[in-house]
Amino acid sequence: MAGMSGEAFRLLVVGRFAGVTRERLAVLAAEAGGVLLTRARAAPTVVALTSASAPRVLAEAPPLRLPPGIPPGVRFVSERGLRRLLGLAPPPADVPRTLTHAEVARSARLPGQTVDILALYDVLDPVDDHYGYADLLAAREAGRALAAGLDLPRVVAAAAKLARSGASLADTRLLEAPWGELVQEKAGRMGRLDGQFALPLGEAFTSLDAAFRNAEAAEADGDLREAERWYRVALRIDRRDPVIPFNLGNVLDALGRGAEAALAYGQAVARDPDFAEGWLNLGHLAEAGSRPAEAETHYARALAVRPDDPDALFALAKLLTRLGRFAEATPLWDRYLGLQPAPSDLDGARRLAALCRVGTVAGRRRN
Repeated sequence: MAGMSGEAFRLLVVGRFAGVTRERLAVLAAEAGGVLLTRARAAPTVVALTSASAPRVLAEAPPLRLPPGIPPGVRFVSERGLRRLLGLAPPPADVPRTLTHAEVARSARLPGQTVDILALYDVLDPVDDHYGYADLLAAREAGRALAAGLDLPRVVAAAAKLARSGASLADTRLLEAPWGELVQEKAGRMGRLDGQFALPLGEAFTSLDAAFRNAEAAEADGDLREAERWYRVALRIDRRDPVIPFNLGNVLDALGRGAEAALAYGQAVARDPDFAEGWLNLGHLAEAGSRPAEAETHYARALAVRPDDPDALFALAKLLTRLGRFAEATPLWDRYLGLQPAPSDLDGARRLAALCRVGTVAGRRRN
């Protein structure tokens, strides 16, 4: 993991990590030499605070309201910082950063702790505690909004929503609409933070993170219809994150509604063509529906995105084995076995790989 001096790390992610499933996040952490934790008491060495955690973590800021059990000396990173460390985001933009922490705090009329929090939640993007002009503008707008009576969690959440639409606090003025929603003002017009300017007065507002939390909780409790309802709410709010339609597809598949699940997975890969999990599940549905050619295409797409994905390798190798295409399946089995799968999967994979090698030799003799 870049920036970790080659040492193993124990990662705790506080809040929803948008665009990446929990399972994939665990794989990425492992590939970087670390382990993803599920609780603070497991002694993390790195804690990432996502934008979704802001309402809870910043409820009393300062200090931060963190999960109990985080040891002293832990390294904190922002969501963007974690994406960079895991190779999911490019490095910081190469722009002049000549302002110090103290200069930004003084110009924005903010306490130093608040500047730290804004950086930790990606409102600011310093490098080695040096800030650029865009950071200064964003800090000033945050300071103005806080002085106007807005609380820090709402300012941070607004900045995160602006970022999803390609904007930032550096070029936005925040306002609180008469019905309580935070909106942006540009050229004298009010608009939603996602860039939509058609905003009916008094429109009911539900936060994305609240909808997603409700969906996950319902899914964990086995209430799949309630989970479906909340994922559909989240789907209407956020039109970019592929995890939302992917999770909805999982719920619909569990409910036995395969055709609808396929549509949801299709929406996930339309949002992000590199979302391998969506291609893989589309392949599973196609294979279950006796459409092997379609399943092969989807599995191949998953492998094109993620060549060493063990689930995709296993699925395609097994499909080709079932179709009697042993010569094509054999190198896939070899790649899969080279990833050192779990012991529970190892024996079966070895047997199928051996079958393919025998079948390949027999095929050559016939020809």
